[in-house]
Amino acid sequence: MEGSSSAIGRDGSAPAARNRMLPRAAIAVVLAAALVLPQLTANQFYIHLANLMLLNAIFAVSLGLIAAVGQISLGHAAFVAAGAYVSALAALTFKIPPIFGIVLAGLVTGLAAALLGKILLRLRGVYFVLVTFLAGQVFTLIALNWESVTHGANGLLGIPAISLFGFPLSTRLRFYYFALAAFIIVLIFVWALMRSQYGRAFRSIAENVRLAESSGIDVSHYQIIAFALGSGIAGAAGATMVHYIRFLSPDSFTFNDSIAYITMLVVGGRQTLLGGVLGALFLTPLPELLRGLVGAQHIVYGAILLAVLLFLPNGLVSIGRSLFRKTSGAEAPK
Repeated sequence: MEGSSSAIGRDGSAPAARNRMLPRAAIAVVLAAALVLPQLTANQFYIHLANLMLLNAIFAVSLGLIAAVGQISLGHAAFVAAGAYVSALAALTFKIPPIFGIVLAGLVTGLAAALLGKILLRLRGVYFVLVTFLAGQVFTLIALNWESVTHGANGLLGIPAISLFGFPLSTRLRFYYFALAAFIIVLIFVWALMRSQYGRAFRSIAENVRLAESSGIDVSHYQIIAFALGSGIAGAAGATMVHYIRFLSPDSFTFNDSIAYITMLVVGGRQTLLGGVLGALFLTPLPELLRGLVGAQHIVYGAILLAVLLFLPNGLVSIGRSLFRKTSGAEAPK
């Protein structure tokens, strides 16, 4: 009897242990591939595409943080652009090293979002969406017309590359590992945040804002925190990108980019942290893969997006959950 009961205990714990190991093993495999694969190709275009995928993933995750409290911003690209301008001007005008400029960009955009949030987040639903759209357009007009600072449509040239300990990240491969490290740091930060009391409050607000208010949650406080953190991360990522492309104009980050970030979030699955990541990894290379379809590129691109939205209403992340359930016989972790 004792042997049989211990066997039951072992059998009961085995699925739980396997459920914990599967996601960890998948993460380890993906991370190993991300570290090794760029070394195996001499094609600079693929490395450039990987850099864009990582940066877009950060943009989408940062927007997902705002969406976590039930809000969607159509002006997200404005915070990306603001961070880019802060770091570029800090480097060109005040000779501040780019790595410190990136931190400064995150702080400035986060603070600006917190101040704006006190006004904008009084609005909800479609009204908030419309006001963020207008705010984004106003920022573009300022960047275009404040020529003494931004150089207007001519843009800022000669933006320096990021340098770490005197080692310039001036090649695509060097920048790739910096972008990968930044992506991992952002992912860990947001993951930890969403597992904290802040994350629990965010989810309560997103599910039912009135119920959250009635249960004692300070909705405005948590929405401002999410808006500031999401915008600050976007600003720092925008600064990182501008030190990669090394040119900045009002056309570098536009309303179309805000729509692209939202699309990545929706296609990937806005309910989870990995949704924005999957959306960015899927959508960033798609235009390049369809480049050969002259005249039909946009039609095929739209058809693919429509198919994903129709057949995968919870986003691409639902495929991973389905595979996890089939493999482990349990619910996939969020």
